[in-house]
Amino acid sequence: MCLRNKLVVILFILSVFTVIDCATASAWRPDSSSSVMVTLTVIIAVIALIAAFFFLASGIKYVTPENVLDTEIRKNLYEYIDECPGSHLREIARELDLKPSNAAWHLRKLEQTNLVRSRYIGGKKVYYLVEGGIESRKQAIAEAILRNKNAREIMQYLHEHPGKHLLEIAHALELNHHVVKWHINKMYLAELIEGDTSNSAYPVYYPTEIGIGALENFTNYTHKPVA
Repeated sequence: MCLRNKLVVILFILSVFTVIDCATASAWRPDSSSSVMVTLTVIIAVIALIAAFFFLASGIKYVTPENVLDTEIRKNLYEYIDECPGSHLREIARELDLKPSNAAWHLRKLEQTNLVRSRYIGGKKVYYLVEGGIESRKQAIAEAILRNKNAREIMQYLHEHPGKHLLEIAHALELNHHVVKWHINKMYLAELIEGDTSNSAYPVYYPTEIGIGALENFTNYTHKPVA
């Protein structure tokens, strides 16, 4: 039994014996002062028991960086986010066969113990590990963006045909140029691509190492054989 539980048991036993002792004293000396003393003792004992209950309950539920991964669910969540940074809640829950509410509760514990962080991208909350620092965050954002089919096709096209401008990309992929522009802006801000206007009136775009790495990681993940 841990020290916390031992203290709770001792407190409980002392409270019970105190009530019994005062009740016995009151029986031998049934005056008003004894009755008041018994009443006060009972109230104090009840308060002590309630405090002990919540003290014990909080001890059971309290999670620390040292024990947060002792639970199999949180360990699986941590490993999945390590392998697939930028995944959103419903995707994580689906892949690990968890209820979204259950997954969200355990993800909060991972965030509270500073093992995992989250960020909203495209209206979805995505997760990545703290351990990787800024690079982990960039990778998570990049892979979250590339989960969109159009963004992924644009990145793949630029990987194969670097130095193309927006209208060339839209024409080649048969996409509306406004759609392409929207994805290009997101990818540019996330440092997946970089623009160059030195030799053209229109910016031409090139994939960055972050963008290429995210594309390769995403491709490797989607082509992973099923066990």
